[in-house]
Amino acid sequence: MTFHDYATAIRFLDTYIPTPGARVAPDFALARTQALLARLGDPQDARPVIHLAGTSGKGSTAAILASILQAHGLRTGVGTSPHVRHLRERISFDGRPVDEATFCTGLATVAPAVLDLAASAWGPPTFFEILIALSYRLFAQAAVDVVVMETGLGGRYDATNTVTHADKIAVLTPLGLDHTEILGHTLSKIAAAKAGIIRPGNAVFSATHPPVAAALIRATCRKMAARLTIFNPDVMLGNVRLAQDGVGFDLDLGAHGPALRELWLPTPGLHQAANAGLATLVATHFLQRLGRPLLPNAVVQGLAETRLPGRMERRSLGGRTVILDGAHNPQKMHALCATLAALYPGARLPVVLALKQDKAAQAILAHLQPLTSRLCCTRFTATDQGLPLVATAPAEIAAVATGLGFGDVQVHEDPGDALTAAVATPGDAPVLVTGSIYLLAQVYAALDADLPAHRPAQTTVDASASPRLYSLQHMPE
Repeated sequence: MTFHDYATAIRFLDTYIPTPGARVAPDFALARTQALLARLGDPQDARPVIHLAGTSGKGSTAAILASILQAHGLRTGVGTSPHVRHLRERISFDGRPVDEATFCTGLATVAPAVLDLAASAWGPPTFFEILIALSYRLFAQAAVDVVVMETGLGGRYDATNTVTHADKIAVLTPLGLDHTEILGHTLSKIAAAKAGIIRPGNAVFSATHPPVAAALIRATCRKMAARLTIFNPDVMLGNVRLAQDGVGFDLDLGAHGPALRELWLPTPGLHQAANAGLATLVATHFLQRLGRPLLPNAVVQGLAETRLPGRMERRSLGGRTVILDGAHNPQKMHALCATLAALYPGARLPVVLALKQDKAAQAILAHLQPLTSRLCCTRFTATDQGLPLVATAPAEIAAVATGLGFGDVQVHEDPGDALTAAVATPGDAPVLVTGSIYLLAQVYAALDADLPAHRPAQTTVDASASPRLYSLQHMPE
């Protein structure tokens, strides 16, 4: 099979969009993905894999980790989701999305296995399962030095969780309540799903978690004879300095690696310093496996070259600063608001907000309320893996906000109108666009037509001096 252009390849994938509402037992879906990969020669086991799961921070941690390893001269393949602008962002090589020609050629080599599987008792795989198989296939064909793979949802039954080699490295970023309709409504159930990526003999690196989740992860590691290392930011991070254009910090890995001073990540957020610390710890271990040391200059370079679109991303519209952040659950919104409160003490920001229908609107809005001057509630129109995404009605968000005591609340069906209203809010505080990565995707069009970027003068905040900054170790459940 041949795909002559990218649009044709996408149309092929679209034929494997699941029927809305259709449910398949998760263990069957995972086994089906394994059957597809077996028909391709098990490419998921062809290269070393670092596998990440978590509620918050896994995308950032994956990007930082890959950038550090690339700065050490390694060729990286990164699988992530969701995408912001186009599907190819989900498969990247050395920080660049796969090009259309490679995507089409790769999918053409996967398609016969897809058709064979669809004609068998397994039935057709899904869009996402095919995309994951394509990712592993392309990474194997390119002979990358390391695959950094982010789970799509959960962990145990995720299509990415097909690597069988004991030398896989499993990484668990901060956990919280999200996707509860699928993963469960308690932190212990969420932790069980995420810890499901741990396989026998794996090296496991974990952020700190609340006691119930930490205990479950430790028990899973014991059961799997997996070696657990905890990254504790309250111990390993120091001299954290928050600025409008990034975060600086010192990192002491203790017995696991060198002490690193004056590091800088060009994305603001105390949580981003913790993500960078965890990524550096994992990079140290992976390099040690290769018999290579962690090079401080390469860490500095890797951090400096990390780009995290949609995470405290600063743009400009009509001369006013616009901050875009895809925070979409209470845990992420807590981290975002803590960062904004530190950078703009006492300020109230105009906020453009849209949420998926399944999100905890009240908890998200409770974090935003102390920082908001005008709330412009809107919706996005988007699809994921070909399926339409249902946004919460703007009027519904507005009703919750009014009940929480928000003052100036507006309803806009169109995100462009919401952005215009937010930019027109009196004052010079930045406009915040948040609540969903899918909202950001629609807002980018308006911003791209204006100034290309906004690079502010660096205003540094001593993290230790701000009582409003949250503990990196104890995130809300």
